[in-house]
Formats: sequence, C-alpha cells, structure tokens
Amino acid sequence: MKKLLLAVTALFVAGSAFAQTTPAMISKKQAERISVSVPMHQQAIPQNLPAFRSDIVPSSAIGQTYYDLQTNGSIPQRLVNYPDGTIGATWTTATSSATRGAGYNYFNGTSWANELPNAGRIESVRGGWPTMAALGDNGEIVISHNGATGLIVNLRPQKGTGDWIESTLLGPSVYDSTAGANSTALLWPAMATNGNTIHLIACTESDAGSYYQGIQTCLVYYRGTFNPADNTIAWENPRIVGDMGNHTDWFNSFSGDAYNIACNGNTVAVVVADQWSDAFLWKSTDNGVNFTTTTVVNSFVPDNFNEEIHLLDTTNGPTYVTDGATAIAIDNNGKVHLAFGLAGVNNPELGDGYISIYSYIDGLLYWNEDMPIFPGTDQKQLSPDSLINAGYTVFSRTDLDGDGSVWYMNSAERPENYHRIGMTSQPTLAVDGNNVYLVYSSVLDIPFYDANTTGMYFMGVFGVKSTDGGASFEDGISWLSYSKYTYYVDWDIYDWSSESTEWTSESIENEMENIYPSLAQKVVDGNLSLIWHNDYFPDNAAGGIATNPTNVLFLSIPADQLGLYNNTVEIPQGLWIDHTGIADNTLSGMKLYPNPAADIANVAISSSESANGTMTITNLMGQMVYTENVALNEGENTIRVNTSNFNAGVYMISITTNKGTSTQKLIVK
Repeated sequence: MKKLLLAVTALFVAGSAFAQTTPAMISKKQAERISVSVPMHQQAIPQNLPAFRSDIVPSSAIGQTYYDLQTNGSIPQRLVNYPDGTIGATWTTATSSATRGAGYNYFNGTSWANELPNAGRIESVRGGWPTMAALGDNGEIVISHNGATGLIVNLRPQKGTGDWIESTLLGPSVYDSTAGANSTALLWPAMATNGNTIHLIACTESDAGSYYQGIQTCLVYYRGTFNPADNTIAWENPRIVGDMGNHTDWFNSFSGDAYNIACNGNTVAVVVADQWSDAFLWKSTDNGVNFTTTTVVNSFVPDNFNEEIHLLDTTNGPTYVTDGATAIAIDNNGKVHLAFGLAGVNNPELGDGYISIYSYIDGLLYWNEDMPIFPGTDQKQLSPDSLINAGYTVFSRTDLDGDGSVWYMNSAERPENYHRIGMTSQPTLAVDGNNVYLVYSSVLDIPFYDANTTGMYFMGVFGVKSTDGGASFEDGISWLSYSKYTYYVDWDIYDWSSESTEWTSESIENEMENIYPSLAQKVVDGNLSLIWHNDYFPDNAAGGIATNPTNVLFLSIPADQLGLYNNTVEIPQGLWIDHTGIADNTLSGMKLYPNPAADIANVAISSSESANGTMTITNLMGQMVYTENVALNEGENTIRVNTSNFNAGVYMISITTNKGTSTQKLIVK
C-alpha cells in the first residue's frame, strides 16, 4: 500500500487531561481535549477489570479479516441492498499482507452465501480498499486498488452468482520521483452508479514529488459506461475533481480517503474534506457530464498550506477543520447532504518540520445545501461550540450512563492510528424521502475502556435520524453496536473453561472495539442495512495485519427505529450496577395511542416487576412540560395523560424507575 502523504514530515499527538471549563494552551506536541455540549469529567482508569475470552464470533458476523486498517478517513460505499431484498457486502480482507484483497459476501434473501471464516476474496491479485455498487439491471461491481499499476475492476452481470469478470483501470501516467519512473497507480477508490453509468474517484500516485497537473496525490474522476452485451466498461478520460488543476494557486494536494461520492438518478456529487485545505462539493445534475464547485468550508488554514511559511498560532487555541472523514448522500430532489468529522490543527513554529493535530476535539457536523457555507473568517468557525450556537446539529460522545456527563479518563490514550480523526467521526449517510439517516463511530464513555491490555479508548457505532430533511434530529441516539452479551455485568457467573452450546449462546464477548461503519444508501422494505468492524483491541495493528481476526458485523433494523432501537437513554439510564456493565431493563414494550393525540394519550408499558416510577414529558427543547409519579404493576400497565392543554407539536414521554427507562415520541395535534 502506498503511504499517505501528509502535509509535513511528522505528526505528534498525545493525550492530555485538562480542566473541564478552561481549555489550555498547549505545545504543538500535545493534543487538547475541548469541552462541548456534554460536560466531560476526569476519572482514574478502573483497575482489575475481568479478563475476557476472545474466541467467540458474534452471530451477526458475515466476514472476517486480519487487516485492521480499512480506511485512511472516509468509508466508501461497501454495502448494497437491492430492491429484491438481496444484499452485497465488501471489505479489505487478509490473512497476511500478501493475501490482501476485497472480501465479499452475498445475502440471497434467506442466508449469507459464504460461511466463516471463508467469506471470500474476489481478486486474482493483491488488492484492497474496495468499494461496491449495483451495476446495470441486476449486476454488481467491486473496485479496489493494487497499490501499484491501477485499479482492479471486478463485475458480475448477475449479482451473487457466476464468475467475476476482472480488468484493470490504469491511471494517468505520473512521474514517481521516489521510484524514478512513471506510475499509473490509482489509489483509495470510491464509487457510485446509476444503471450502466459508473462514477469513480481515486487518487494518483502518492509518493513524494509525484504530481499530476501540478497536484500531489491528485483526486481524479472517471465516468464509465457498462455494456451488458459483452460485459465491458468504456472509461472516459480522467478529470481532476473540483477542476483543481486550474486552481493550484490555492489547492496543491489531496489526501487518501478524505473524500466520498454519491449519486441519485442523474445527480452526482463528490465531497472533499481534508484537514489542510478547503472542503468543497463538486456536483453534476446531468449524470457526470458537467460539474460545478461549491466551497462549503473556506478553511482558516491558508491556501496551499506550507509548514515552513504559514503560521497557525495557538494564542486563541487550535484552528478547527474537517478531519478527513466525510459522508455524502443525495435525496430525490437532488439536494446533497453531508457530514464531517471535526478536528483541530496548528503550526506555531515555522520550519521545524512539525504540525499538531488536536484529536481530542469531539464533534461531527451535519450539513445540507439549504444551509449557509462557512466563509473562513474565523479560526473557530468549525468549533463544536460555535456550530451549536449558530444552530447547526453537532453530534459528540454520548453519555452512556445517564449521569449528565461523559468521562475523560486520566492517562487514557486515543489509538495512534485514529489520531487523524476526531473523537466522533467516520460518518455514513442515507436518505429516503424526507428522512435522513446518519451513522457514525464515537469514543465510548467509561467503563468501556481497554484497561487490561492497551490502555486505550474503545470506539462504538451510533445512529440518528431526521424526519424533516435534516432540519432537526429529534429522536434519541441509537447505540447500534451495543449488545447485552458484549457489555455484561455478571462476569463471575460463567464457567470460563466451558465450551458448551448453552454457554456459547449466552456468551460474554467482552467489551470490544466497533468501528468503520458503512450504511447502505437505500431503504428496502422499510429497513436499514449496516456493516461495521468489530474486534477485541483498540487501534490498528502495526503494518495493518493483526494477530487476531476482526469480525465484519451486519445489522438490519426498521428505518423508523433508528434513534429508538438500542436508545442511549433507554439502555443505561438507571441500570448501572457499578463500573463493569449494564443490567437488564425491567421496562419494555412502551406504546402510545392514539398518536397523534388530541385530548387524551394512553401510555402502555410492560414492567417485569412492581415498581414506583416517574413519568416526564418534555418538548423538543428538552423543557419539562409535565411530570407525574406512577405506580407500575408487574405485567401490563396503562397510564392516561390529559394532553388537552398541550400546544400542538412533538413531545417525548419517558417513564423511569430505578431499574430502567423507556421513552417514546408523542405528537399532539
């Protein structure tokens, strides 16, 4: 794999703990933790946590790989759900560096075709960084890079069956000053399709001094046309994304995976969101024939940033930037929806060969074309606090124990290979009508922390939805990677030597790393489909090849349950026994009827025991409009609520006992 070219010769990032209310000014060889919407408190690392087993494969696993590094930043399309209920999935797989390639599995509507651990590799040669899309009437296409001579293109005219048809797409010839020869390498592809039209972006040679039309690691766009008569693709000549070849006075380099692509009908859009340059949108409404460029974020980082001549002082803290992990989706009206991870950078000393990245900044920004662009007049324009104050939606680490704060742990480390991205990042998007679905990874709250082995934070996968085109995200946050068997309280009740079927079916998998989510961009039969990567240790293995396999997990949930399923309010609030896990919620099955309500709303809820609790009703601003003490019987309960004095609108009804919380949305008309 080619090495990712950075803007300078070295990066220094290290974790430090700071006071909650006063972000400190620090040296460039440290990282700053910025307090945002949820308070963050310091706590000592928990000691003597239980050991865990690492030989249990989750039942939702559809693939395995020993290759940890799945992206340098953004996640390209790797999961496709077809209208007939079938699904295709791909990822970088490997048992060693030499065997790296595109892993693949196919769901035929009933079961996944390949059993573990043999969920197969596609290419005939070494590959990696695959991206996947539908092709033609009923086909599929997977494109990956081989790191040397171009992109490996594999297609099948009938998805899920038959031999793969393999070809190579060479990039434009670029002189590689490291190798002393011309290179046709294309790296880190991302792809979207519209019928027989393929929209593909990838980077040219990344070695130092390898310029294509004046740009280092140049991002180029290819449009291809699939011919089903002979199963070939005719590729047009490449174009530089954003027409940046005409703007080298302010843009001189791209970075691998700091971009993404989507299409919907004849609308095609590419987003580029690197740390050291502007973030821009390149959009076509005629199926990739013509494009226009919109600068979404005019970065406060100077154009053509050069560490030797451009000072980024720390007097006012870091300069806030997009972190290189971005997602894109297009709705049926052609409107583009984006999400950016956020980070901070500075360069307080010229010419010393170092810059700083503030990876403890916590924020994920949602943006669409109805919203203003960012002019670049303020180094804090992308700070989470500034964005929230300006009315933007910013997601951050989730309060998983319901205590009103997120723990920042003394001496805890961000995994080294995640330092490029912020603490909440790696977004993936889908839209369906007026619904916007956003999934992302985020550093977990205490106690989900690998205290026993690496001393690093774990990541988790979360999801939210908007039902008004992205204007608001009114439901809760789903902890999609949560499993009561993964995060369990009663560690001591199991016989760790047992290999019985009964034990395995109720196994503790242990606290795990869950990262690299990829959300299929279509809702099929009312369901969302998602994959992510799950293993036992934070960070990526040195050289990319791990000693233990990573599982590729699959999840399908009703789209209307995103924000309600595994809700981060319902799961943990009131359920924490101590700093080892979560007990079972005694409340379940909460339903509201009628909904919408006019004068009376009935709240039906089941409790596994008799308990006293509290019912609260809040508006979307989080303001309490009603509260009542309730006595719950074991079994089914119904509570009547007089809503005649409520203003028309959306409310959240919660019932809480000392053993659980359940929440649902109520509409009053």
